[in-house]
Amino acid sequence: MTAFAPDMSMDPVSSGLAVDPKRLETLHLPYQDFRRRSETGEAWRRLPLEVAYQFRRYYFFNPPKWRVWARTLGSSERMEPYFASIGAVRSGTSFLSSYIFQHPHVVLPLSKEISFTETMRELMAYFPTLAAQKAAERLNDGAITGYCTPVMPNPLWIFLAQSMFPNMRIICVLRDPVERAFSHWRWDEKRFISRKSQDPHWKGFPDFRTLIEAEKAIIRSGGMEPHAFSGARAGYLRHSIYAPFLRLLFEKFGRDRVFIVDATEFFRDPRSTAKQIYGFLGLPEVEPLAIEEQNPGPPGKLDDSLRENLAEFFRPYNEELYALLGKDFGWGANL
Repeated sequence: MTAFAPDMSMDPVSSGLAVDPKRLETLHLPYQDFRRRSETGEAWRRLPLEVAYQFRRYYFFNPPKWRVWARTLGSSERMEPYFASIGAVRSGTSFLSSYIFQHPHVVLPLSKEISFTETMRELMAYFPTLAAQKAAERLNDGAITGYCTPVMPNPLWIFLAQSMFPNMRIICVLRDPVERAFSHWRWDEKRFISRKSQDPHWKGFPDFRTLIEAEKAIIRSGGMEPHAFSGARAGYLRHSIYAPFLRLLFEKFGRDRVFIVDATEFFRDPRSTAKQIYGFLGLPEVEPLAIEEQNPGPPGKLDDSLRENLAEFFRPYNEELYALLGKDFGWGANL
């Protein structure tokens, strides 16, 4: 394994680097696969999709197990991740990844999201070989790799990542806690809850208001809240309490190695945010191509009274975060 330190002295004008539009096709195909496989009902209709899925160059998440296993049998000399882009589920991590992975110096891993619970050999199998690194360096005069995965608020990721890759740089996207929690619920409701609702065993599953009221009370009393279906093993509200995770992240990696992304600013001007991240990673300047969100959440409107209720719940947690970062994101300011 080897780590690559980007050459920040490279002249961006003379480098002649530009985003390859074909790279965007590679990045977007997994999302198209995901939608088609999810929306195709009959197994026989999904068969051609499943076959094609086995041989993709790049995956959104959960690549075929045999592909990972096969890569463990190959070269063990692979690139170490120079960066990880993280956040909580439904914070914009997938959208952000498409801008980070556009850069010509970023050599794609097998999958955007990588499970940090696998063995070291299995984990490293996701990353490019040194031969791929050398080929990229010959083509673009530089090569790094990394991954983008929604791990917050699981502190275990911090301990494992720091022990494996202590010099890694971290990009962390933070979204308005109320918007993120409701988007998380809408995602789970469409992908998981609605499918179970016809089963008698699940008929008592609470609606969003009932569930978060229960979670609020449990968090305040120090109990264990009900887990969301997706993301870390935590509740919808717990996913939006950022300061404890970030405090530990700064302790283990150092504040200077963590770049905080305001999701609101990113959604407003993604290309500007992407260029700031390129600078943070020491990459030569390129102009990213504008793209559409490939993994949007289902539509839905949060009741105003419930929004105010949640904003009030998150207020002390947000103030703790603002003090930690020295920045007021203004979440809930207009309510």
